[in-house]
Amino acid sequence: MLLSPRFIRPRKASSVRTSAQLERYLDACKNEWLRGRVQQVFGELKQNCELGDKVPKIYWPSYYRKELGISNLYVTKLGPDWRLTYTLIAEGAGISAVCLEILTHKDYDNRFGYRTS
Repeated sequence: MLLSPRFIRPRKASSVRTSAQLERYLDACKNEWLRGRVQQVFGELKQNCELGDKVPKIYWPSYYRKELGISNLYVTKLGPDWRLTYTLIAEGAGISAVCLEILTHKDYDNRFGYRTS
């Protein structure tokens, strides 16, 4: 079986940035574990910008399409109860990962319209 180059060599991000909303959230966050884990994931995104799962366009919440005008959406787990959403944008000769939101699993389910029991 042949693997595509994407699976052989991860694509590095030229930068990892945060949205204004996420920056405010992190400034107010008192959960040290979460803040540390977010910094760890930022480093991992720098090494592999396709770290998370790509969300098919039909599942994008209207908030991301209308408010943020994104052209792709990824989600990665920060832990069992936390999710980070991000998008990739072309920036000069490189790719920049722009982190959009940190959500609890329940908030993530609500944002994406998933029903939980």
